[in-house]
Amino acid sequence: MNVKWCRWVAILAIGCMSITGCVPPVANQEKPATAPAESASQTLPAAPSSDVPSSEEPAPAQEQAASRFPEQRLSLMAVGDIMMHQEQLDAAWNPATKKYDFHSFFTNVVPLFQEADWVIGNLETTMSGSAAGYSGYPMFNSPAELGHTLKEVGFTAVSTANNHSLDRKGPGILQTIKHLDEAGLLHTGTFASPEERDEPLLLKKNGFTLALLSYTYGTNGIPIPEGKPYMINLIDPALIKKDIAHAREKGADLVAVALHFGVEYQRMPNEAQKKTAEQVIRDGADLILGAHPHVVQPYEWKTVTLEDGREHKGLITYSLGNFISAQRWDYKDVGAILKLTLKKDASGAASIESAEMIPTYVHFFRKSGKRNYVIYPVPQTLAKLQNGEKYPTLTKDAIAYMKRLENEMAVHVGTFVSTKKAS
Repeated sequence: MNVKWCRWVAILAIGCMSITGCVPPVANQEKPATAPAESASQTLPAAPSSDVPSSEEPAPAQEQAASRFPEQRLSLMAVGDIMMHQEQLDAAWNPATKKYDFHSFFTNVVPLFQEADWVIGNLETTMSGSAAGYSGYPMFNSPAELGHTLKEVGFTAVSTANNHSLDRKGPGILQTIKHLDEAGLLHTGTFASPEERDEPLLLKKNGFTLALLSYTYGTNGIPIPEGKPYMINLIDPALIKKDIAHAREKGADLVAVALHFGVEYQRMPNEAQKKTAEQVIRDGADLILGAHPHVVQPYEWKTVTLEDGREHKGLITYSLGNFISAQRWDYKDVGAILKLTLKKDASGAASIESAEMIPTYVHFFRKSGKRNYVIYPVPQTLAKLQNGEKYPTLTKDAIAYMKRLENEMAVHVGTFVSTKKAS
C-alpha cells in the first residue's frame, strides 16, 4: 500500500471522558528511521462510542431534551519549542530600519493557524529587554518584537516554564511577563506573584473553557530567586494534581498540561516521561503537551482509572519537537503541529474528539548574504508544489527531504509507546 499521508491523522471516537536545553546544532548518531510499507495514517485504539461516562447511566430522555447546552466544537492547535538562537536573531535584524522582524519565519503557517480557535506554543527564550543583551544559546534573550509577532501570526497563549526560563534570572522572568502582556499574548508557567501562580490560565470561547497549565523539570541549575518559589512551576506531582483540581473548580471543561521533560534529541520517550505523563492523566488532565527533546516523539491515548473509580482517557504528546530554531539535521529541524477537535455535547460533557499531527520543516537558506529561517507545513507545501505553486528558495534537496519526512514521520508519531504500564 502506498505510504502517502497529507497529515498524520488519528481520528477517534472519544466517549470515556465527561470532563475533562537547548544546544547549538550538533551531530546526532541516531540513524533515520525507515518507514515500513504500510498505511501512514496511524489510528490509535478508539474509546467506546457513547458520549456518556462508561461508569454512569444515560440521562433520562426528558432530561436530555431539556439540556441547555448546544453541541459545539472548537479547534485547538499546539506546537513545540519556539526558540531564538543567535543565528535567528541575525536573520531577523533589519539594518536599514534598525529593528527586528520575525514575521518571515511564520508566513507559511499563518493560513493553518487561521483555521484554529486557539493556538498554543512553548516559548523557550526570555524577553528580558535590550539592557540584558540579546543572545541565543546558552542564555537566551530575545527582543520584545517576538511576542508581538507571535500574537500577530495567530498564537493565543504560550507556556513559559522550561529550562531556559531563568536565563536572565528573576528580573528576566518579570520582563518576559511584562512584554507578553504588552503584546496581548496569554502565558502561564512563570509568574510575578503568588496570586498569579494560583490562578489557572483559562481560555474561553463560545461557552467552552480550556485550562492550560505549564511545568518544567528544571532550570539548568540556575536557582529560583530566594523566597520566590512561585516564579516558576517545577514538575511536582502534588502541585500538578492540586492545580488540575483547582482548574476544574474554576470551570475548566478540559485541562491541558504542558510538560517540559525528557532527554534531548531522543526520538522515543523514556520511562520517566511515560510515568510522569500517565500520572498527570491519572490526576485528571485531558492533554499533555510535551517539549524539551527538540525532536518529535510519538503520541498516544492513555486510559487510566481515577481515584473515584471512573475510567478517564487522555492524549499524551511526548514531544512536539522544534517549531522554530536554528538547529539543523537529525530531525532537529522537524516539528509537529498538533491539531485537535474539542467537543462539548448536549449534556455539557467535553472531550477531545479527534487528533491530527501535521509535520513541519524549518528551511534555512541564504539570500543576498543574509540568513533566513522559514517554517514549512510539509503536506500543505508538497500539495502546493504538486499543483504548480513555486517556492523559489526551496532547493531540490529540501523538497526531497520533505517528501521523505511525509512518508516516515507518520509511522514514527503513530508508534505505540506503552508496551506496558508505566506505573
